[in-house]
Amino acid sequence: MKQAAFLLTFTTFGLYGQDKANINPLLQRHKLQIGLNVSPDLCYRTPRNNDGDPITDLFIELINKNETFKAGYTAGLNFCYNRNNSFGFETGIQYSNKGNQTKIRVLYPLQPDPFAPEKVRNVYSYHCIDVPLKVNYTKGKKKFQFISSLGLTTNIYIKQTNTSYYFYPGRTEKVIQPVSSDINRVNVSVAMSVGLNYRMNEKNSLRFEPSFRHVVIKRNYDPIGYYLFSTGLNIGYYVHL
Repeated sequence: MKQAAFLLTFTTFGLYGQDKANINPLLQRHKLQIGLNVSPDLCYRTPRNNDGDPITDLFIELINKNETFKAGYTAGLNFCYNRNNSFGFETGIQYSNKGNQTKIRVLYPLQPDPFAPEKVRNVYSYHCIDVPLKVNYTKGKKKFQFISSLGLTTNIYIKQTNTSYYFYPGRTEKVIQPVSSDINRVNVSVAMSVGLNYRMNEKNSLRFEPSFRHVVIKRNYDPIGYYLFSTGLNIGYYVHL
């Protein structure tokens, strides 16, 4: 009887050891991760009528006809805490360039000046320090795993610039000027993403996440309120500690 009990105990521990040895290390989520990310973005702003005046709606319609998306970016350092293999929390510090631009406008269409630019385009850039706080959800048992994120980002305004492109016959001039305006220095954005997490090996992974960010507080105090937003492809490299 004692021999049978010993044999059963030995077999149980042997099977448990084999199960532990056979666990795929790629499926184990380390508690802590640190990563770098960069996201090329398309940026614009949502104008809204703050005073309810019908004239303001006409100005908004004119703005939407003459403005369009601009190219921006978001890049920075991230820290992750994984509660388990599915859910985790992420924060970090990012530098972002958001904004919008005008379409190319023709100057002096009735009386062209040979010494003046024929056309002009303005690019408005808002530079911010972003601090995200989001929840990550990961699912999958292979190298490619589904990952989605949802959270809030605190946007700390640094500076605003206006880049003007003047088109002359045969050449283009670029002029960058700082812009001083009465805007909210701190804002909050809703941030969400859905994409793939690629486990390169036990210690390293890559993320490819189409993302969307939209501020929830108007940027300025004018009759037309501007809410910046962006969409992009967030690419991240993470080390599992």
